[in-house]
Amino acid sequence: MKSFRVSSISVKFDTQPDLFSPKGLDIGTELLLSCLNKFTYTTALDWGCGWGAIALWLATQNPKSKITALDSDIAAVKMAQQNTKANELFNLQVLTSHGFDEVPKSHHYDMIVSNPPTHRGREVVENMIATSYEYLNAEGLLVLVVEARIKPWVARQMKADFGNYKIVKRSPKHVVVMAKK
Repeated sequence: MKSFRVSSISVKFDTQPDLFSPKGLDIGTELLLSCLNKFTYTTALDWGCGWGAIALWLATQNPKSKITALDSDIAAVKMAQQNTKANELFNLQVLTSHGFDEVPKSHHYDMIVSNPPTHRGREVVENMIATSYEYLNAEGLLVLVVEARIKPWVARQMKADFGNYKIVKRSPKHVVVMAKK
């Protein structure tokens, strides 16, 4: 079992070769996590969780919160579930879901966070941004990390669906952007 540490929060994890970032925490997700401790949440959703880095960190950082993680890849979901058990997190639920398909319409979150699968196509990310609005509480936040080169179209989509967007943090290769409901 490996571990990563961001903003004094340490998380144990395992992963496998066919999942995103198979060797550990990628630099984009690390940048994203370094921003999240400034936000207040009691409920949060990690959309496209992979092996669970974001959800595990959120659940560890705020043990009183209720975190949901979802991914359409069954192998990713199984790994995220194993990592949840390894960290003894009882405030984290991992779901197999294509987008929000398995999330009840009645569930709303203070924050939806993602390092979205941009490799799966623009439509997937644009649909996730649009649909996230429906699942956020009033004043809820959508926080994404994307490669700097695609930030312009992600920002346009956030402005179209939320009416706003803000750059939270940037590095030479990645940008953390957010929109508020």
